[in-house]
Amino acid sequence: MAKRNKKQKLVQERKGPLETGRKPQPWVRHLIAIGLIAGVALFAYANTFHVPFHFDDRPNITQNPNVQIKVFTWDRFERLIRNTYEDKNNTSIRFFSLLTLALNYRFGGLNVFGYHLVNFFVHIASGIFLYWFLLLTFNLPSLREKYGFLSYKVALFTSLIFISHPIQTQSVTYIVQRMSSMAGMFYLLSLVLYVKGRLSSGWHRVLYFGGMMLGYLLAVFSKENAAILPFIVALYEFYFFQKLDLSPRGKNILFTLIGILLVLGALGFVIWGERYIQITIEGYQGRPFTMSERVLTQFRIVLYYLTLLVFPHPSRLNLDYDFPVSKTILDPPTTLISILIIAGLIGYSIWIAKKKPVLSFFILWYFVNLVIESSIFPLELVYEHRLYLPSVGPFVLFSLLAIRGIEKLRTKAPYLKPISRVGKSNSS
Repeated sequence: MAKRNKKQKLVQERKGPLETGRKPQPWVRHLIAIGLIAGVALFAYANTFHVPFHFDDRPNITQNPNVQIKVFTWDRFERLIRNTYEDKNNTSIRFFSLLTLALNYRFGGLNVFGYHLVNFFVHIASGIFLYWFLLLTFNLPSLREKYGFLSYKVALFTSLIFISHPIQTQSVTYIVQRMSSMAGMFYLLSLVLYVKGRLSSGWHRVLYFGGMMLGYLLAVFSKENAAILPFIVALYEFYFFQKLDLSPRGKNILFTLIGILLVLGALGFVIWGERYIQITIEGYQGRPFTMSERVLTQFRIVLYYLTLLVFPHPSRLNLDYDFPVSKTILDPPTTLISILIIAGLIGYSIWIAKKKPVLSFFILWYFVNLVIESSIFPLELVYEHRLYLPSVGPFVLFSLLAIRGIEKLRTKAPYLKPISRVGKSNSS
């Protein structure tokens, strides 16, 4: 009997003081979460709906005849896609995000309010999909026992940070960077549908996976950095569904996942490889840095991005950075230091993967989702909107640390626990 009481007490402590009372219905909690996400987003961006067009907004919107469509027809839509892809001055396949800009122009002309309104709702949708994805993740069979009792708080807290963090300002208020936020929105939705599919069977699984593939295509046609999603899906599968199993069966699954990634990579190369090789070669002709200099500089920039997440003071945020280029691995010396730190973090995440899969996965999430824009392509060196998806990793880890710390503090400090009524008062 004493052993049973001790076990019940342990379960009660694990639930935390907020779970000891009567909880609202799940749908009520989800509505509260969605309301908070939308409310915090409105509070953060209420004064941005009339920000004018800037920089790349002009060649993509105000000076782009391809999106200035007054009457939508199939022929006009086909021309938008064809002209965008065949334009030698355009380096993207972002048909879908450009289509939304064309719709904005069709219904509101060059009135910036409509463009900002769409960006705002895309950002809210991203926050909701992130909340949903994290709820599903922390309640997976492999994680529920350890993280299930924290899942609602961590998912909501992470989403609120994601929605309100100053680093996201560029993706929301810089109109053309709807491309980043839309890619992030469909990316997160695809992950949700993937997890739902893995937890389902029969036709439900087929429908979820079909939706995931559609979401993936919409993400890529919003912005190309979403192309990394299959790698994240494979990593997620290996970490949380296969539980990092390296038995003969586990190795077969791992090699199958690697094979699928290689096939997808080869398919992408066949379709777009020649185009992007040409773009890369020609792109560096107009840059004040070489490919090797850009790659070396990115090691420092990737760590600099982390400092912006930790300390996003307005004086540190910028639309047009003048970041010193790394000429060699020792010029400046911080280049080598950055390489060693990043290698150490990735090595550490692999080393702890079996014991701490969540920590390991979300460390890798940050680096993997920066791979495309922080590699060989001749893009500008630094842009804050590139952190739209990668920032999720650090936000999740910070939320877990904070929520767990609060829960431990509450279990150790009885005066912080809510007082429950155990019986009727004598005066009743």
